[in-house]
Amino acid sequence: MIADRFVSWALLLGALLALPSMEAAEVGAAASKSTATPTVEKNHHEGAPLLQPRAPVAGQPFDDREIELFIESEARKLWKAGVIKTLKFEHKSCVINLEAPKAEKLSGPALAARAEAATLVIGEFSKENKKHEISFSVAGGGFVIGPTGIALTSLHVTKDKGSRGFCAMTRDGRVFPIQEILACEPVNDLAIFQLALPAGVTLPSLTLARESAPIGTPVFVMSHPDDRFYLLSTGHVARHTLWRTETGEEAFMTITADFAKGSSGCPVLDESGVVIGIVNNTESIYYDDDGKKKQTDLQMVVKNATPSWAIRPMLEGSNGPAKITEHQAP
Repeated sequence: MIADRFVSWALLLGALLALPSMEAAEVGAAASKSTATPTVEKNHHEGAPLLQPRAPVAGQPFDDREIELFIESEARKLWKAGVIKTLKFEHKSCVINLEAPKAEKLSGPALAARAEAATLVIGEFSKENKKHEISFSVAGGGFVIGPTGIALTSLHVTKDKGSRGFCAMTRDGRVFPIQEILACEPVNDLAIFQLALPAGVTLPSLTLARESAPIGTPVFVMSHPDDRFYLLSTGHVARHTLWRTETGEEAFMTITADFAKGSSGCPVLDESGVVIGIVNNTESIYYDDDGKKKQTDLQMVVKNATPSWAIRPMLEGSNGPAKITEHQAP
């Protein structure tokens, strides 16, 4: 009897001692819950949206998703104003002024800054056959080769069946309509275009190499892989090759610097900041490739750029002397 009574008192005492800690835990949980909930609700209902259209600021980091929103926002203003038009691909050559390249090597930061300032993000308005609305997307890249807004890209970036017009954004967040295609070269997949700049506005530009870059030349690519804007990658010239087709011989410079979808038309530069190639395509090599089943054993990705010298026929035309005027960069 005494033992039973002792156990009962012990159990009662234990329950009484445990009661404050249980209450404290419950109060703490309640306090935590009451504190957290209003904060979440306040941010959701009263605060600004997490992502907003924001222009990139030169030299400052940015959120790629906000840049996409910004390009589309600015582009739709231009579309509404009626200044973006469907492009025509009528000319094979043109007369333009190009700066003569310099051989002075640049530091990495100086080269990157020069490449960024002249590299463009190209946006496209398009319409699918079964849809009524006009959609907008980032189509690829390009770069300025003349301060008056003359720029270069891959032809496949701008020549799309459903396209209704293009615009381009600079690194400092200015968005301009692409006014016209000055010249195109389908074999080497190149297009020279003119940006519609306001009177008195000029843009930083890059120079083009006229000769082939030797194998082993260090290279720098400023591109937009899968909408990761203004990403610098490095490598070397790996080889030069030709693809023979019914329409002609397409020249390629293979490089080891990385790039991916969204980078077409972007510049490949040497150590002097001179453009030696234009990003074009990749080839994936698999160990077991029978052309039928889904490939999962990727071994290597070959990265091909159009050599800059391939632009020469677009400036020379099919007959007569070269239609190009050079001036030394200041």
